[in-house]
Amino acid sequence: MSLAGWRHDAGYRVFHFTTWAKPRAMQHWIDRSGIAHRPMPKLGLTAEEIAERKREALAWSLETGAVREIVQAFRRARHHGDSELTSFNAAAEVAKTLGRPTGDAMDTTRALLDWAIENHRDWFYRSG
Repeated sequence: MSLAGWRHDAGYRVFHFTTWAKPRAMQHWIDRSGIAHRPMPKLGLTAEEIAERKREALAWSLETGAVREIVQAFRRARHHGDSELTSFNAAAEVAKTLGRPTGDAMDTTRALLDWAIENHRDWFYRSG
């Protein structure tokens, strides 16, 4: 059996081969295809894209007044004993109701709650 290993700090995976010919064939394919020299695929959004989405969500919510209703929906649900996830989902539903596209509602809700906690922490300690 031939092995290649995975260590989180080193960045390689474990592959088990039943014969010595199989890893040699794989290495031959890797060398011939040039795959090892290709750029890494983009996985998820860049930090700049995430920051832009947050800015856009905050701008939309402040412009429309949605920030108040979304944050209050979260606070009300928490006040009534709902879990954080259930409360978050209730707030995301309010975001959708207020016109946020379904694909953006959760990201918008997370951005608004993060903004509110950072800038208006007292909102989360009042009842209502």
